[in-house]
Amino acid sequence: MRPTRQEASGNTPLTPLMPWITPEVPGRLLKAMLQAGGLRHLHPGEYVFKQNDPYDRLVVLMSGLGARAFGSLFTQNAAALALSIPGRILGGNHCFFSGRPGVGRYFALTEADILSAPSAALKRMMREDLDLAAESAAYLDMCLQSNRIGLGAIALLPVRSRILVWVLTWGFVYGTLERNAQGEEVLRLTPGLPVELLARVVSANPSQVKRDIARLKEDGVLERGSQDVAVRAAALDSIWNWLYSIEELEAPLRRLPDWRPYVQSGRTDFRARLQTLLLPQ
Repeated sequence: MRPTRQEASGNTPLTPLMPWITPEVPGRLLKAMLQAGGLRHLHPGEYVFKQNDPYDRLVVLMSGLGARAFGSLFTQNAAALALSIPGRILGGNHCFFSGRPGVGRYFALTEADILSAPSAALKRMMREDLDLAAESAAYLDMCLQSNRIGLGAIALLPVRSRILVWVLTWGFVYGTLERNAQGEEVLRLTPGLPVELLARVVSANPSQVKRDIARLKEDGVLERGSQDVAVRAAALDSIWNWLYSIEELEAPLRRLPDWRPYVQSGRTDFRARLQTLLLPQ
């Protein structure tokens, strides 16, 4: 069974799995978390799981911006990281079913609100609701696949290509396709990311990221404004071909050969989703 938010409706394509941002939490699982869990506010830099906390909760970001980094609180500096945006997982997913020790740090980058639900309570609900169990298992599988794609991009692609992968990932959520003053098709991202944060996401030295962004500007691929970034759409085709080519050839849910239909279809109003889930049934 496909997760609710990943299903196609009409001519709308399935939202593709992308690196560094996990897929949207599906409806049944989010509703179960609302029933079993509670809200908590985090300040910038505050951790979801503190020093002696067990990783025994599933956590979704409700507002703000969060980060997921490898390593414990004490064994590694937070260099490379992935991001969490509203409606996406912020922690507790990778050891949800196994109960194995968690490996990672999960924290707020801005003022943020999180929804935290005990894993044990959610698993009890899943045992009583097979649709919830199937949807949740599929969703956690997709989170692992998203992380796997991110690891592959970092291991196999040069920094310039990683930046363009990020443009697509961010663009499917915060992007619009438009024509610039020269009549060229561009993917405009609003907001963009600060270079220092982008460097951590694509796991590269900030100096290298600055050099590659400068070259992208020189090549006429990227234009950076005060609040947004515009990237020439044609320049994203080759990196999309890489994402397309690494997938199983005969998979029924394989991504489309062209990335453009996903720009509008990937965006949902998370607040509106919450209001729908909270309405009396």
